Amino acid sequence: MISIETYMKDKKRRYRQSLIRRQENFMKRLFQLLLLGALILLPVKGVQAEPPKDPIYVKTSNGWNAAYAHGNEYAEFHVLGNGANLQDAYHILLQKGVGMMVSFVDKKELQNDRDLLSAHAQWEINYWHQHATRVENNIREDLTGTRKDLKVTEIRVYNDKGAQMSSYLIGLAAKDGIFVLSVSPAKKDVDPLVKELVTSFKLVPRNLDAEEAKQLSSEAKTQR
Repeated sequence: MISIETYMKDKKRRYRQSLIRRQENFMKRLFQLLLLGALILLPVKGVQAEPPKDPIYVKTSNGWNAAYAHGNEYAEFHVLGNGANLQDAYHILLQKGVGMMVSFVDKKELQNDRDLLSAHAQWEINYWHQHATRVENNIREDLTGTRKDLKVTEIRVYNDKGAQMSSYLIGLAAKDGIFVLSVSPAKKDVDPLVKELVTSFKLVPRNLDAEEAKQLSSEAKTQR
């Protein structure tokens, strides 16, 4: 089986390349930003003046509250469990052997404005068809319930030696693209964890400015 570390590194590399293609004039700055992947921890006291560019995390009594801004809206989600380990702003070890990557895919990459969620899932599947011997995918409606703003796709890829790598692709539709949580590996005992993420993964149609960040910090304080 291909390791989680290998999967996460490949996902991070593709995300970098996508950003670089869209903003060639800022290529050097973006590369440095993503290479560093600086973790922003938002303290309860003292809020930064400018909106954050990376995901922010606020510690609670049972994990982390997270927010990731793009344009004039942001996605929020909760990472439950004190065993979660933040590797950097975009990578989290949810529990032993289970990792997650946070990203955003611009709708310009998807070339389909009518159904961004399906277009994004297909975009990911097409990539793996180019790099794997066999690709299997399954829409996990059992994990999303009746929600239409979110899609969970389970992807399994195999190389020519039969090694397998699997992941849950959790996409949340936004105005300008898709907020994505990629969890690996995909297996039955990880389903409850993914359900928890799905329940908390929501779009907030407001700027993640200083006042909004202060509110998130205050909410986290009440959870301690």
